[in-house]
Amino acid sequence: MDNPVFKHIQNGDIDAYSGLYKEYYKRFYNYGRKFTTHTFLIEDSIQEVFLDLWKRRDKLSHVDSPNYYLYSSFRYVLIRKIRQHEKMVFNQSEEENFEFSAEHVVVNSELSEELQIKLQKAIKTLTGRQLEAIFLMYYEDLSYKEVASILNISVKATYKIMARSLLALKEKFTILYVLFFV
Repeated sequence: MDNPVFKHIQNGDIDAYSGLYKEYYKRFYNYGRKFTTHTFLIEDSIQEVFLDLWKRRDKLSHVDSPNYYLYSSFRYVLIRKIRQHEKMVFNQSEEENFEFSAEHVVVNSELSEELQIKLQKAIKTLTGRQLEAIFLMYYEDLSYKEVASILNISVKATYKIMARSLLALKEKFTILYVLFFV
């Protein structure tokens, strides 16, 4: 493991642990909002992940990618809590509700309101799984292998999801480009 923060936590450094919590809290909260509007489930999941991290800090030397480790842990805990809360049985072929907005794509951009509306419509044509894969790859900088593991699919399936997602967006944006800039 080459992550100095995890090394400090492994050695019992409460300040490093607190810093990691502060760094990931907002990121996890925003990611969790893609799955549920129940903030108590999100906050409880964040707490559980970090409590578990502290309890198992002696095993952190085996973690190669802290970002992947934390996200996959959080996703697992959150989905489990959502299932318990809603007392629903998810069919594995069903996709979790993953919302994505134009604001995620166009942060602090000066696009016209009309273009943002069209972008939002283009994004809504993607499936929840496609949106989640894009979010994890481009906004959380995870690898295909890490995304595949988090989504519980093969790496090949991740490549297919990304290719189809980007192709769909490219087709929509080609039309938008022609409409607005030619």
